[in-house]
Amino acid sequence: MPLQKLQFRPGVNRESTTLANEGGWFECDKVRFRSGFPEKLGGWILDTGTATATLQPPAGSYWGVCRSMWNWETLAGNNLLGLGTNLKFYIQNGPDGLFYDITPIRDTNTSVTSAFQVYSGSTTVTVTDPGHGAQTGDFVTVTYAGGAIGGMPAAAINGEHQ
Repeated sequence: MPLQKLQFRPGVNRESTTLANEGGWFECDKVRFRSGFPEKLGGWILDTGTATATLQPPAGSYWGVCRSMWNWETLAGNNLLGLGTNLKFYIQNGPDGLFYDITPIRDTNTSVTSAFQVYSGSTTVTVTDPGHGAQTGDFVTVTYAGGAIGGMPAAAINGEHQ
């Protein structure tokens, strides 16, 4: 079958049905027509939020690649944005707002004794927590390591790690 050139009418026609509007544009979002051809509008600005908490990803952004967003307004008038990435799920409250990690917690364990082990000269921390259910690539949040472990300071152990 040979190639065939497609001719589309410029502009959006909502006065008929999609079937009757064959060869034209019926529904568009953030599109303008220049010289009879559609093009996307001017662009967008990355909103990284203003999160400054210690358990947030670098530069106040979010972990992972954004896969979906859902925007809604509450009855109280709060403009919320749900942002799902390949790693976590966040809620952002208003423009330039903070990203709040609302990814469900799989397990919480406060009774693990002698769970951390660091071998001298290594930067790898081995954590022993039987029955945790974590998989490679999951996130672990350590909220309290009392002191240095194997020469590694508690400040390097406490926090969120992948």
